[in-house]
Amino acid sequence: MTGIVDTVKGLVRGSTDVLTKIEALEAAAEAGQGRLDPVVLTEATQIVERAGHRLRMSGELTVVALAGATGSGKSSLFNSMTGLDLAAIGTRRPTSSMPLACVWGEEPAGEVLNWLGIPRRHQVQHRSSLEEAQSEDLDGLVLLDLPDHDSTEVEHRLIVDRLVELVDVLVWVVDPQKYADAALHNRYIKPFASHSGVMVFALNHIDKLTPDQRKSCLNDLDRLLKADGLKSPNVVATSAVSGDGLDELRALLVKRVNNKRAARERLAADVDRVADRMASQCGNAKTPEIAKSDITELVDALSDASGVPVVVDAVRRSYQQRAGAATGWPVTKWLGRFRPDPLRRLHLDQVSRQQGKALRKSASHEVAIARSSLPAATPVQRARMDTAVRTITNKAAEGLSRPWADSVRSAIRRREESLGDELDQAVARTDLGASNNPSWWSAMRFIQWVLFLVALGGGLWLAAMAVFGFLQLDDPPLPKWNGIPYATIMLVGGAILGVGVSFACRLFATSGAARRSRLVAKALRTELEKVADSHVVAPARDELAAYTTCRDSLATARR
Repeated sequence: MTGIVDTVKGLVRGSTDVLTKIEALEAAAEAGQGRLDPVVLTEATQIVERAGHRLRMSGELTVVALAGATGSGKSSLFNSMTGLDLAAIGTRRPTSSMPLACVWGEEPAGEVLNWLGIPRRHQVQHRSSLEEAQSEDLDGLVLLDLPDHDSTEVEHRLIVDRLVELVDVLVWVVDPQKYADAALHNRYIKPFASHSGVMVFALNHIDKLTPDQRKSCLNDLDRLLKADGLKSPNVVATSAVSGDGLDELRALLVKRVNNKRAARERLAADVDRVADRMASQCGNAKTPEIAKSDITELVDALSDASGVPVVVDAVRRSYQQRAGAATGWPVTKWLGRFRPDPLRRLHLDQVSRQQGKALRKSASHEVAIARSSLPAATPVQRARMDTAVRTITNKAAEGLSRPWADSVRSAIRRREESLGDELDQAVARTDLGASNNPSWWSAMRFIQWVLFLVALGGGLWLAAMAVFGFLQLDDPPLPKWNGIPYATIMLVGGAILGVGVSFACRLFATSGAARRSRLVAKALRTELEKVADSHVVAPARDELAAYTTCRDSLATARR
């Protein structure tokens, strides 16, 4: 649709307001897709397309159609208006009646008439009786004589229905006996009440009425039209036989032809009509806002339900255990092997190791992120999460018309169905640092092995001295420092230093574990914020953005 409007922007002068209204209607229809009544949206789309076609055509032509019921005398009125005997009257009219066009002036009307589907046409290039009576230039008038709207032929009624949607000005020719016909009012007048400015009502055959009857019929017709919703209906009393009212009707048409605004006014009225229908469904409430506190509560609930506290505690304890295994005294640290790693118990050690590879190949889906073994959310945790989601949903839909409120709820509900799986995947996507060991661990491991080897060397030295004593062999010389054998210093010093280093490393590991757990908690919360946004907040905001666009665009279209 956008292309049609863009095409005519450079072709139409003096129609900025109309183009603005059409563009606004187009934007509103696009925003309302899938939310508002599809019948109304289809009508809006058709109006935008029809407007594009009409505006691309000659702006110098004004299409006026005479429409009416059987026996209303519109064909006689058509001949009187043209000053030519073009339209067959009464029984002389073919049963396969088609609309007839009479065009004034030299402006090419072929494109417009082809678009209207008018096969029978007549070009008037001389000054007709209509022009002589008004002494005005009627170049550009395209006058149509339509089939009877109450014809027994379905084809005739379909032609009228189609052309009523397309012409610039409608002249409804009614007679004193049928002007209150329900079919006319319910099918053509009430639905187009917003088109009062582009409709004229000709009460024909007034030559058959007395002055009092004429006045009564005109007043009653005016009353009926206002009851149909027309604010200021244009009603003219005419007679093709006596010529009464023809000058007034001609003056109205001359004015329409000369100001060259009939087409744009008709399009504006079309936009107003469908925009009013859309606005009644869309509403004009202020766009709700999603509070940050509600989002925070949602993320807190997701964190609790997804087991983030359990993960963070497992990261802390795993860090401490791995630090002890890496930096502890080699004689005692082997005991730690009998304690299972907290992350391994939750299968999060595999998740963490695969995380980097999975993220690198996630675009091609070559690697599936491992599942964790976190405990399922408890009923209380689940209830808290559901409450947080419902709070955001209700606040996002608060004050909106039912179609938009339902759309907000549906958008969140569709994404909420996969929320549980996405929470588990959020944990899986987070790097828990199970394979990221600090460099100081390696340094401490080296120092511990050096100290262990020193102590071991001292112990072996003392053991060798004991063997010599047991065998009553001469003891080899034993170096001493301040009277203490070096072997003893090596054994005791290495052991004491090893245990001391191990204790110091444990203190550093406790601090490092706390820091690592805080980083992991922050990373997990970031992932959960993404989940909250993608599954709850973003769908709601997308719907609210579409609502705002639709509401504001309709306000522009209805100006």
